Amino acid sequence: MDALLAPAELLILDRQALFCHGLVALLRSAHPGWRCQAADTFADLRASLATSRLAIVVIDLQLPALGGFDGLQALQVANPTHRFVILSDADDRASVLAGLTCGARGYICRSATPVQFLRAIETIEAGGVFAPLSLTGIARAEVPITPPSAPEARKLADMTDRQRDVFLLLAEGCPTKMIARRLNLAVGTVKVHLAAIYRQLDASGRMEAVAKAHRAFAS
Repeated sequence: MDALLAPAELLILDRQALFCHGLVALLRSAHPGWRCQAADTFADLRASLATSRLAIVVIDLQLPALGGFDGLQALQVANPTHRFVILSDADDRASVLAGLTCGARGYICRSATPVQFLRAIETIEAGGVFAPLSLTGIARAEVPITPPSAPEARKLADMTDRQRDVFLLLAEGCPTKMIARRLNLAVGTVKVHLAAIYRQLDASGRMEAVAKAHRAFAS
């Protein structure tokens, strides 16, 4: 794992205690400098939110006390300085998009492998937003679109191969420096590609660009 990632504070709450503590152990092993802990109950989590400066909160969406997406959104509004990450049994595209819409910084399926879980948390800690591309539908931008179903879809189809590479990592939530590392490009080169992508999609920034792609492939 990337040793240059800054130390993080994480709190994890899952309805299965063994699973929850296993994730904490996984993170501590991969990043000994990170401060990771498990919450035993929803009340414990709320108390920690009120008294600590946690950076990332990973929470089981199926917790009865949470109240689903509405409860998560209320929790996010009440604690805007924390980054909430969803753990969920649901592995459908609609659930992923609903989670991101309500303010979550990441959506991780409980079926994810340890490597996938670590990659997701590292992406969020680095400032990105994580969602499985296979579940958002954006991965379909990799193939030709015939016929194009929306203006955004036509624009995505017209991207160069390198622009598409950059866009798919952007849609995955990767920050600019991470895109540069994964594509072996200079940061300045990535910024040039991003500027071109924003112009092509008539987007003001990365969030609007990804949102337009979601709409293009929603059907």
